[in-house]
Amino acid sequence: MNNKVKVAVLDTGIDKEHDYLKDNLVGGIAFECIHDYIFISDKFDDEDGHGTACASIIKKEYEDVELFVIKILGNKDSITNIKVLEEALKYLLDTNIRLINLSLSVIGVESVKGLFEVCYELFRKGKIIVCSLANNFDLSYPAMFNNVIDVRASTLDIENSFWYNKKYDVQCVMDSNSYISCDINNSFRLPPKCNSYVAAKFTGKIAKILSEEPNITIYALNKKLESLATKNCWSSCDLDKYSRIPDFKVDLYDKENALLVEVADVIRECLNTEADNEKLFQCSLFNKEIGLVYDNCFNLLEKLENRFDLKFNYMDISKYDLVSIYTLTELVERYTNTKDK
Repeated sequence: MNNKVKVAVLDTGIDKEHDYLKDNLVGGIAFECIHDYIFISDKFDDEDGHGTACASIIKKEYEDVELFVIKILGNKDSITNIKVLEEALKYLLDTNIRLINLSLSVIGVESVKGLFEVCYELFRKGKIIVCSLANNFDLSYPAMFNNVIDVRASTLDIENSFWYNKKYDVQCVMDSNSYISCDINNSFRLPPKCNSYVAAKFTGKIAKILSEEPNITIYALNKKLESLATKNCWSSCDLDKYSRIPDFKVDLYDKENALLVEVADVIRECLNTEADNEKLFQCSLFNKEIGLVYDNCFNLLEKLENRFDLKFNYMDISKYDLVSIYTLTELVERYTNTKDK
């Protein structure tokens, strides 16, 4: 029997009316620092998309999650005031929320003593904090605290796998293949490779474990995560050694294949690309001369839906489905065959 699991998502807020998320939202609050005073309100709408994306990634891993959103960031490029983060975490001390997602980290501060103390108090109460390591940094907070689960992204040899060792400074390394996630205005986008998004994914995996074992101790949870991991011991060299290259599937279709040709027409129309056939059929669609980027992937998928009268399950589509004209054609064919059944 699966139990409801409530997750606190401390981020840029959430799109409250998103069709994918609105039934999972159970509440929210916002903390904001103005002129050294911290204000609390119920204005936790997301104006950026980062928090909405993280919430949807958590839900993808555990469908029945209950999301309690705490807005502490205005946009994904800002660094939250450490005092705002501390106050938001203190707010959670006396709630019934056990799992906390921090797809953010603090760098360049003089003292983290207060932040450590509140994280320790949360840990002492049996609460689980999952935090992303700051991108392109080896040290950030509260990720590096021993009472927080620290997560970073890397391209691993097995898709959607993770490595885990509680004794390491960075306990979890998770495969970074991006999947389409929710965006504001009831939309979707492909998020880039980023520590914050894999931290959300790992939070979702823990939520699923808690749904099955609601009384699991943190010690037992760490043991379970190590047992589920594909690797428990690694070095920095392993992150390069085990990295995999996406399969472009260049031999999947003949270049005269009717479906392939039509998909190529949609790509040219959507991306307004002048790339010649050689590049279109031999290079990644993310090649700068072809023009696919994270921000226009959803637009391309919408145009494919209109052309082929399809309805994609966006959250199941990864960057590897979009990496070449062949993988994209395979995606269209898969949904076409499903529609015809």
